[in-house]
Amino acid sequence: MASKAITYVWKIPRPVIDEQARVLMATAYQIATKTDPHVTTVLIRSPIHESTWRNGKWEKDDPHQTVCAKNATQEQQMMHEAAHGYTRSMHDATLLRTAPSGFVKADNTKDRRGKEIWPGGLQAEVVMHQEP
Repeated sequence: MASKAITYVWKIPRPVIDEQARVLMATAYQIATKTDPHVTTVLIRSPIHESTWRNGKWEKDDPHQTVCAKNATQEQQMMHEAAHGYTRSMHDATLLRTAPSGFVKADNTKDRRGKEIWPGGLQAEVVMHQEP
């Protein structure tokens, strides 16, 4: 069984309780590898939440976590793809389905508030995952 190093970057504050951080990273890993099996870096953009921005307004959505993922080529190009990972509930991170955006954006792309989606200088940590 081979090991794969994944770098997790925290856009939100990393939970102080390690178990909460591990749950978010585990869900983010599942979302990211379903978006791109060759993922090397994952940006954790949110905890599990029940809203999304559609057509210029907030709307209720099923519980999901928002992440961005990169493979080695995208890292060099400073590009990423966003995805939602829908979970069983706000308190159960079991992944039910993944909804990738379907397109790759530059890291410095601005969100609706004018902030970079993947800014530099964020807290990061590397975690080893076992691959079959």
